[in-house]
Amino acid sequence: MSNPPYVDSRDLAAMPAEYRHEPDLALGAGSDGLDIVRRILREARGYLSDDGILVVEVGNSQRHLEAAFPEVPFLWLDFERRRGRLRARRRDLDAHAAQFAAA
Repeated sequence: MSNPPYVDSRDLAAMPAEYRHEPDLALGAGSDGLDIVRRILREARGYLSDDGILVVEVGNSQRHLEAAFPEVPFLWLDFERRRGRLRARRRDLDAHAAQFAAA
């Protein structure tokens, strides 16, 4: 389970003043918000059991992740007030390892 920085550069620039108390590095993750998420997707297989799952919060960068990896069957966990949490099975990470490595 991970809640890495995932805010894209556009959203980071538009954040309200109260978020400015956090360093950009705690929130921002590149132009599409996926710099760290891509690394997690590449490397998670080495930490999961054969039947393991990965849960990652990506917030508003969900749209970027879906565009970057349209073939990956992420399960999106929606909550009443928040979106942008994915669940991926180890076998799906294995099946798409080449795409994650190329990203």
